[in-house]
Amino acid sequence: MASRIALSILEHLRTRPGAPVLHFGTGTISAGDLADRIDRLSRGLRSLDRHGRIGIAMETAPDTLALFIASLIAARETFVLDPSWPEATIAQVTASTGLDAVVAQMDAAPAGAIGAETLARMGADAQVPFSMDEDAAEPLFTLFTSGSTGMPKGCRRTETSWLRSFEADRALADLEGRGLVLVPGNLAHSLFLYAAVRGLWAGCAIALFPRFRSDRVLALADRFGDCAMFAVPTQLSALCAAAERRHPGVKRVLLTGSKLPSAVAGQARHTFPGAALIEFYGTTELSYVAARHVDANDPPTLVGTPLAGVDVMVVDDAGAPCPPGARGRVFVRSGMAFDGYVRNGRFEPAEASIGVGDAGWLDEEGNLHLDGRIDRMFQSSGRNIVPETIEAALAAVEGIEAAAVFGIPDPVREHRIVAVLKAPVASGRSAIVGGLKKSLPPYAIPGHYFECGDWPLTVSGKPDLVTLRERLDGGTLEPLA
Repeated sequence: MASRIALSILEHLRTRPGAPVLHFGTGTISAGDLADRIDRLSRGLRSLDRHGRIGIAMETAPDTLALFIASLIAARETFVLDPSWPEATIAQVTASTGLDAVVAQMDAAPAGAIGAETLARMGADAQVPFSMDEDAAEPLFTLFTSGSTGMPKGCRRTETSWLRSFEADRALADLEGRGLVLVPGNLAHSLFLYAAVRGLWAGCAIALFPRFRSDRVLALADRFGDCAMFAVPTQLSALCAAAERRHPGVKRVLLTGSKLPSAVAGQARHTFPGAALIEFYGTTELSYVAARHVDANDPPTLVGTPLAGVDVMVVDDAGAPCPPGARGRVFVRSGMAFDGYVRNGRFEPAEASIGVGDAGWLDEEGNLHLDGRIDRMFQSSGRNIVPETIEAALAAVEGIEAAAVFGIPDPVREHRIVAVLKAPVASGRSAIVGGLKKSLPPYAIPGHYFECGDWPLTVSGKPDLVTLRERLDGGTLEPLA
């Protein structure tokens, strides 16, 4: 089956070749040039001896997006890797998933990678015709969860799952005909890759940013007007804090990644007067589940009404359905959901009903409310944080005997990552952070450290997390110098 996403995007691009379609930094790429780049990259991929399983390990840039679209044409499955992972992690994922090639910004960075420019030159020189194989299997792509686990967990998707998401969010996103779609995040994050592809699929011009900078996002919004913006709440908060005046050019703000704090919603109404604030609840695994038009009178637990075609179930510990208003584990059935996990090179098919550890309830009207996680995992700035993995990384740092990691509520980031270390700690803060950079992505490194002299243990000899959390909350622990 030919890539329906790529076909639609290329059709949009080729009907208006001279129109500016991708803004990045201080430059602009025309629709025709982007279509030509996708063509060259797809030819370059096809010219490789093997191109069935392609990895992309690139910082946010026009070529990153073009390569993803090209891979839908040329590859059987695409793996979107996070270039901020340690090189050893990229090498391990590459080996365990059996990738035929990894494409990066430059040759051999990471080791063995093909540079995007090299691939484009190969495509220009290749005698490989551009084609869409109608008989090929549906393209697959694997996106990785936030990666705070030791080995990132891949979520395999079909193209159909995203096309269903495009249809499901059509009325709420309301992108068609917009002047510009702002995509202010990293394309290795599933939300922002989705946003960029969704904008092009809708026939819109989009803006990517090499790094998130509030001033540049706001300047583009002012320049174009009639903008839609995808964002996580921490970005929205930063934009509101940086704004010295109102910015009426933003007409729609599409939020997901973590719960929108009511205070940030209030700031956004002032900064972007007249903009509709739309909050989506979803995950890398589930895509969109529920959505709402943000209202000042909404209860803080509300995440919205389940979208069409999504069946949300809340069950108790025995697996029995909970009545309206009763808290339990949230499970979802949806045609927008992923196919399964890719872990250590193995594919694990998803169950028909998928739970990702969220707890909540359905009210009498069928609206979904969330109030936390079932397990220890928490979110910080829209990223899933797994404490056990950070604790293992801390234990590997010289001078640390034991560690426990917690999420402390934060009105902007949702949670701050805090580490409690068994005293005495032989390493200083800078040495600890330096050690963690060898095994953790930057967003998983704790920002706050405390020492605990009398290290409590459970009967089984494990750290007593309840007692440690009580001491942390009670302010009885000493900050690490």
